[in-house]
Amino acid sequence: MESCKRGALEINQQSIEINQSLCTSCGDCVIACPLSAIEGIVVSREFEKNTLIYKEDYTPIEKELLIYKRRGLNAITLNGAPLNDKWKFVLAETNRMLSQLDQSPIEVVQRKYDEKVSRRDFFTMMQTGGKKLAKNLTPASWKLEANEWNLANYYPEYQFYTVELDKDKCTLCKACFTFCSQNVFQLKDTSLQIESNNCVNCTDCVDICLEDALQINTEIKGKIDYQEPIHAKKCLDCGQSFHSLQPETVKCPICVQRDPEWLSPYQ
Repeated sequence: MESCKRGALEINQQSIEINQSLCTSCGDCVIACPLSAIEGIVVSREFEKNTLIYKEDYTPIEKELLIYKRRGLNAITLNGAPLNDKWKFVLAETNRMLSQLDQSPIEVVQRKYDEKVSRRDFFTMMQTGGKKLAKNLTPASWKLEANEWNLANYYPEYQFYTVELDKDKCTLCKACFTFCSQNVFQLKDTSLQIESNNCVNCTDCVDICLEDALQINTEIKGKIDYQEPIHAKKCLDCGQSFHSLQPETVKCPICVQRDPEWLSPYQ
């Protein structure tokens, strides 16, 4: 909703609605969605070889340019007018992030109008015509589907977010395990593993955590596999087996939260 400049997205208690009369198919919502839950192709972007054509009617976000970079983007092509302030800011931030990712920066170049068109391209232009041709000639490699807007797929050796766990608050109720669609949390035999490189900052785990034990920090760093030892336990109240981050814990999360006057769900 925040990325849609037209106000075409509306979220109510029962559904998410797209107002087609307001939607311009700009694709900003497709790019911004951390879970790639919105399908579509960004039709407003035009490419020429390995460059993105500058247009004032939209401003890309850092995530978009970082993905284009991994797909071969080298520069932003100008048609005479310089970048506006919004583009300058996004490009500066993107290049700062690319430096942290050990990647070369995206440059700004002026279009050369004296380039010759090949005989074959000339006849193709004559047959296809004008603006439609410009879109059709965009390489297929630049057309990204919904599930391809995930930074983790393009920079697997890095993590853009760090999931921090407060083990003194966590009860290992596993609610975050269930709601996380990116498999950030992995429960092994003797440890809890948090793979922050899979995180897309959807904040589902933070929202569902009853103990406020999770926090997501935005930062670029090399991939880190965080592990926390866990302990196999048997609940004193219900007798069920459970895991805990605290060696002194004697009750399972359900019994800890259960009112002592309620009947046990296991009896």
